[in-house]
Amino acid sequence: MPLVKTLADRYLKYTRKMVPETTGARYGASKDIAVVRLIEGAGVMAGIRELARQIIETEGVPAGQQGIYFAFVQKLRKYAFSHSGSTLANIVQGVTAEFVAKGADPAILEKLSSLVMP
Repeated sequence: MPLVKTLADRYLKYTRKMVPETTGARYGASKDIAVVRLIEGAGVMAGIRELARQIIETEGVPAGQQGIYFAFVQKLRKYAFSHSGSTLANIVQGVTAEFVAKGADPAILEKLSSLVMP
């Protein structure tokens, strides 16, 4: 029978591993790298969101129905960070079909997918 970790076991291990001095030193040593990566990544995400907002507003989508389109763009952005080429194109087709089934307009989704597909 396998050994199962209890909540108490997990808490004990966590408190032993997360000594404030060690954790603070590790964060301090890598903070400059982490901040640069955060700014680069957040800038791309914010840029895609703003471009999507422009497309959605140009298409006249009412405020109460915009959420599905922002969800679509964020899902594509997530995949575009780790895939490219034909793999990304296939993923875009699948995600588009998923959101069309949820009631989104395919023409708007096509315009939005151009934000991540060259």
